[in-house]
Amino acid sequence: MKKKIIIFGGSSFIAKEVSKFLAYKYDIVSFSQKSVKIKNVKTIRTNYTTKSIIKNLDKIINKNNKAIFLFFNSLADKKIFIKNTEKEIFNILKINQILPITLTNSILKRFFFNKPIFLYMSSSRAKGGDKGITLYSTTKNALSVFSHNMAMEYGKFGLIFKVILLGLFKGGLKNKLSKNNNKKILDRTFNNKYVEVEQLIKTLEFCFNDTASNGTEINCDNGYN
Repeated sequence: MKKKIIIFGGSSFIAKEVSKFLAYKYDIVSFSQKSVKIKNVKTIRTNYTTKSIIKNLDKIINKNNKAIFLFFNSLADKKIFIKNTEKEIFNILKINQILPITLTNSILKRFFFNKPIFLYMSSSRAKGGDKGITLYSTTKNALSVFSHNMAMEYGKFGLIFKVILLGLFKGGLKNKLSKNNNKKILDRTFNNKYVEVEQLIKTLEFCFNDTASNGTEINCDNGYN
């Protein structure tokens, strides 16, 4: 039986590319607010209420499934912090931080004995900090603290929580940054190259099978510093 992989934030560039790769080996279900079509992937459009998510998951996961949950939900700052409105601040907090935490809470309550794996996507750039990404950095780093504490609380029951620090991918964040900012970020990597999706796939599959590094951050960033 193929492992079940549930993806949240499935409309992002990286999530769609990951879904295409993983669909050859796993049963993939991708949730997103936008309508998405990916070959061999079951896609579900959702408003991300926990009730609707659990209702859908009940149809997908049975008692024999050890589901893996990937959280790609992400929203970046569009301006420097002082220029953000209260609504914009709350929106970034909701997408990047509150949504992964509330979904994890509901999934644990419903599927605790399936011993799920939770993998949260963060960013090496957010880890190091930078100008113009205060809210993004704050919310993404909060996931690392959350993941570490969850591993401390529930690791003894066989539940896995990890954060993956993503670097700059071709077609992803790269397309939203100026040429100058792209160069600055690449200059801070060891090999001056973008991260390839294949690298992330290898990192994910390592996390699927590794239990020793529960609660840790895993780098997928070409040595960003």
